[in-house]
Amino acid sequence: MIVYLDRSEVPDLEQVPSGVIRWLIRRAELAEGRYDRLWRYYLGRHDIFRQRKEGEVQVAVNYAKYVVDIALNYYLGRPVKYDPNQTDALGRKVDLSPLLNCYERQHIAEVDLAIGRTMGVMGDCLELCYASPGPNPIPKSARIDPRSGILVCDTTVEHAKLFALVWERREKITGEQYYFVTVYTDRTARDFICGNLDGESFKPVGEVRYHWFGGVPVIAYTNNDDRQGDFEQILSLIDAYDGLMSSRLTDKKKFVDALLVFFGMTLAEGDEAKLAREKFIDGAPLDARAEYIQKTFNESEVQVLADSLVREMHKMTFTVDMSDEQFAGNSSGQALKLKLLTMDLLSRSKMRRMEQGLRQRLELYNHWLVVRGAMGVVDHSQVDVVFTPDLPINESEIVDMVCRLQGIVDDQTLLSQLWFIRDPAEAAENLRRQRQQQPEEEV
Repeated sequence: MIVYLDRSEVPDLEQVPSGVIRWLIRRAELAEGRYDRLWRYYLGRHDIFRQRKEGEVQVAVNYAKYVVDIALNYYLGRPVKYDPNQTDALGRKVDLSPLLNCYERQHIAEVDLAIGRTMGVMGDCLELCYASPGPNPIPKSARIDPRSGILVCDTTVEHAKLFALVWERREKITGEQYYFVTVYTDRTARDFICGNLDGESFKPVGEVRYHWFGGVPVIAYTNNDDRQGDFEQILSLIDAYDGLMSSRLTDKKKFVDALLVFFGMTLAEGDEAKLAREKFIDGAPLDARAEYIQKTFNESEVQVLADSLVREMHKMTFTVDMSDEQFAGNSSGQALKLKLLTMDLLSRSKMRRMEQGLRQRLELYNHWLVVRGAMGVVDHSQVDVVFTPDLPINESEIVDMVCRLQGIVDDQTLLSQLWFIRDPAEAAENLRRQRQQQPEEEV
């Protein structure tokens, strides 16, 4: 989570007072209820299962997971590409190879997916940058659940980072519980422990660890201005749909288990077993009759209501219903783009917000590698962060466009449009070398 704090509350950022740490953790514990509910709904543990009644069926249709996953895989289904300019503003060559190698070694696309999923579910997420252990460390990233991470920013319009906390409640083998907190500043990381929040101070443990990231190594990602999850505004619709489907199945079950009532006659001893076994009974009076007592319901009206709830859920979350028979059909490519317009607008908003965090990561990694002497300084504004929406594409149309734009657009930009090119800068360099070798071979 993100908390804004007046800078005067912490005069020395390297010595964060215990009272401030205690206050921040209490704020985080107050927010846990909302986060827990959202995560519970994403996992399919809806409120309807807490209303269990004898003889009734409870089912949950997990539209929360559908809404999050379909938007997530739309804009992060394919790994993010980083397309640097050939030279920066000072004419120096921009080389991202050492940084991109760090990304590839840790499979950074999986980290991006984890961050994007948490953003979609809870509305915000944190990323921790750290150095891997061992004799040859590299910068790495880890997703931090907003329930266990706090990024503290100042109250100015810039909301500059002050420090960050990563905390958790731990338990010793004796059963004693305590809080373990790591405080990250722009230069150091330090661990603290505390038995409880009722006046006990946080005591430092271990040594102060220095890092080379050049800033607070925690990055905040927000899903929207309100920091709401993708399905948070339709929780009531999800509950209504779960209740409708549960009632529908309960009625079906009761229809099968309907009571058989006899009018104008009495069953003798043993007739019940005979009726159940042979499905036949004789000796009934002429005016006797037998009927099932059952609840009548209109299936078509229930389906209309269910379809209406589904439409409202898709409309409020800007997602498309892939199971809709009228979604594709014989629609042209342009018509399909129009149907995907709302989800495209949602994804573009997510891309813009995620790009801000990815640029911060690039800047932190670059500073770490520069200090280690592994690469030169790179201005992150000289690097294009490219998202590729994961949609069916017309491959021949894209190749034709790239061919027709040769000589008008530079090679690196054209190569970035090809879906199978992961590193446009490397591909452009390979193409340049190939063109240089061709005249020599002809001679």
